Amino acid sequence: MGKNVIFMSLAMVYLLINNATSPNSFTDEYALLAFKSQITSDPNKILTKNWSQRTSFCNWIGITCGRRHQRVRGLNLADMGLGASQLQEIEMQHNELTGSIPPTFEFLENLLTLNISHNGLTGNIPNKIFNHTSLIEISFGNNSLSGSLPIDICFNLPKLERLRISVNQLSGSIPMEIGKLSKLQVLYLEENNLAGNIPNEIGNLSAIEDLEMLYNNLRAFTSLNGLVYKSIKCGLVARLGFMLRRSF
Repeated sequence: MGKNVIFMSLAMVYLLINNATSPNSFTDEYALLAFKSQITSDPNKILTKNWSQRTSFCNWIGITCGRRHQRVRGLNLADMGLGASQLQEIEMQHNELTGSIPPTFEFLENLLTLNISHNGLTGNIPNKIFNHTSLIEISFGNNSLSGSLPIDICFNLPKLERLRISVNQLSGSIPMEIGKLSKLQVLYLEENNLAGNIPNEIGNLSAIEDLEMLYNNLRAFTSLNGLVYKSIKCGLVARLGFMLRRSF
């Protein structure tokens, strides 16, 4: 598992350095320090003593920078004996990242929080992300992600409390199995291209506190197993959606 964590951390470094829409030397330093924070075993104290903000990251051991722009061009950490603990939180929101979600996220079996919202990420959401039984929060909102929600989205997320995928380009329908997320408190799906009926099974979300589905192409029923909501007609094409905020 330790090797997978290091591999994933390096993938995060790559994502930050190469996919930022406004990359600069600060972006590189931030990414390297984020990687360093995940290292728990540094027997030769190389990163501990040498990777310091008191000196330019271009002078750090293992780092090669381009001559002209002083940006990271190489990372060589071979034979340093580095080790990492089991990564539990990834917070990469508001970083101007572009490109697709790295498939390497699927290796993080003990991940609790995955927040990569408010970036410029595109492509489909890797289905295997929804197979992490440890996840409590998934936040992918405010990107340009496409594709549909997997039918088996709820089979392996018994602890999930917050699912935020609003303001993207998701299509297809809302899986009725979503009603099996017994601990779900927050569900944000607004401003996508979701269509079809809002499944009655959403009424089974006994822990729900905040539910938003506005600005899709959804058809709302008059009741959802006792949940009270407000049906709103939006725009000239009469697109339907609703927002529920529990107050009891």
